[in-house]
Amino acid sequence: MPARRDTRPDRVRSLQEGWAVLALLLVLFVPLAALTLCGVVVAVLVKAVSLALPGGRPRGRRELTAWSARVLALAAVSVYVIGAGLVQLDDHESRSGADSSPAPACRDVDQSTVAGLRDSRASYLPLGFTCLREDGSTYAGEPVLRWFNGIGLGGVAGAVLLGAAAAGASRGRPVGDGAHDEPAQEERPGAAGAR
Repeated sequence: MPARRDTRPDRVRSLQEGWAVLALLLVLFVPLAALTLCGVVVAVLVKAVSLALPGGRPRGRRELTAWSARVLALAAVSVYVIGAGLVQLDDHESRSGADSSPAPACRDVDQSTVAGLRDSRASYLPLGFTCLREDGSTYAGEPVLRWFNGIGLGGVAGAVLLGAAAAGASRGRPVGDGAHDEPAQEERPGAAGAR
């Protein structure tokens, strides 16, 4: 009977290659997400100014609600990608160099919390680190990442609600019939086209 080949080194190599691909993707996507987030801020400001100016009424509530849902979803994804980049950066730092483990996210808290710190584990859903102590207890690291989780989750929830509201507003009538998009123009006696 032939001996079974131990595939653990291949699994480790495969895992390391997977982390390298994730790191490369985040290096590419984090700046793109930051630019997208800046674009979202500019788009919201332009939309607000256009609505505030005279004659700047939106075409309809449905269109404004759908636009808001898309912008909010884009902002939530951008915030999540930036947070995932921060997790990846800290995780990479914890695996590279002398005196680098556990992750800085676990070490950058008060000394009484860090006492007995042994290791850290990165999490991408939700964003953050689980910090492990010698006695087996754990604590959450990097409170900044909790803000990213809250903003991302709130953005997704808001986008879903706004999207549902926009879909509900358009249900039951053909698109573009104008029934609820613009107020009807009333004909006045003596106006052009009046009988």
